[in-house]
Amino acid sequence: MNNALNKKLLYQNFTYCEELNVNSYCEIAASYAITENAIAVLSDLKLHCSYVFHGGFSEILELAKSGSFFMIDSIWENDILNRIPASDLAQKQLDELQFFDFVKRNGKRDGYYMVNVVSMYDAKGEKVKVLHRIFYFHEGGAVRYALCLYTPTCEERPSAVIDSLSGKVTLLTQIGVEQILSEREKEILLMIDDGMLSKEIASKLNISIYTVNRHRQNILEKLRAKNSSHACKMAKGLRII
Repeated sequence: MNNALNKKLLYQNFTYCEELNVNSYCEIAASYAITENAIAVLSDLKLHCSYVFHGGFSEILELAKSGSFFMIDSIWENDILNRIPASDLAQKQLDELQFFDFVKRNGKRDGYYMVNVVSMYDAKGEKVKVLHRIFYFHEGGAVRYALCLYTPTCEERPSAVIDSLSGKVTLLTQIGVEQILSEREKEILLMIDDGMLSKEIASKLNISIYTVNRHRQNILEKLRAKNSSHACKMAKGLRII
């Protein structure tokens, strides 16, 4: 799952991205860490690095001292992600993949952020409920920066996309992820999931093997999957098939 999301984020077209002033975005992240005692992670998707700002919550988890700052050569904050149970982490990555597709398909990209609740282990191995929020900053048609915030919470809430300008809440279960793939691509993916070979699919649909293989390649690209088996798993996780 991490591989699929990694491809979605890193293999964008950054051709028209200007060299943004990262300091201004770091100031935003640092402000969240200070005012909300949050762990704030600002990831530069073009340069494949992240800036991690630790607020008071980091001390609760015994990750780092409040006020500390680190730069890492990855867009994944593994010291934090390794504290999340595997099932929660898989769902978190599915949510982020769905959110990324939502903002890419939506004409109004700015002003949205995603929220979900995950568990994290503290230094004693006990679970702590955490509110995770993610914001995207666009430039030149691509998502250049991603800001992730982690703060403790006592509430349970479904994963959702929020329009910060109107306050409208859209549950991820209400977002049409089925639009990621065309009806023909979903039909072919179901056949692949049933173990059918390209020549068998071509015969059943009365199309050429070339057309089937082109659809297969499009499916892999849209889901950012490494192979057909991975694509089927991704599609099921997103409830596309």
